[in-house]
Amino acid sequence: MKQHDESASHWEPSEVRETANTYLREIAIRPVDLRDLHAEAEAAMQEVKARYALRIEARDVLLKSAITALMQTMKVNKAVLFDGTDVVPLVNGSLIHSIADRVSIPRDALAKCEELGFDEVIKISKSLDRDAVVKWRDDRLFLIGAERRKKE
Repeated sequence: MKQHDESASHWEPSEVRETANTYLREIAIRPVDLRDLHAEAEAAMQEVKARYALRIEARDVLLKSAITALMQTMKVNKAVLFDGTDVVPLVNGSLIHSIADRVSIPRDALAKCEELGFDEVIKISKSLDRDAVVKWRDDRLFLIGAERRKKE
């Protein structure tokens, strides 16, 4: 593809059309090329994931097992570990004992809150309808700080 100075006036019409056609061809083939490359990369990533999957799963199980065992040790030996303190500093970290209120919210709580009129706990998300705003006259756009501009 040829690079041209935009201010140059010595372009031949056929050369301009040829250049534009070259860009169109490039635009037509690149999405397919990109799709194929993405597919190739995805296949390679799946191979790597499959190769490491069992090792990752095993280490994940070991981690979860250690966390569960620590929590059980802390609960069973609460009096020994937390004798008058809520924080026990150890070489590899600290154990923290806390008691907190937890609220479990059932799946149908939103419907019940709406039904009972508990509006203070219901979140409502607002957004502009961009398609509708674009259709407004310029004087209305001005009132909200928007403006219509020409874009090439």
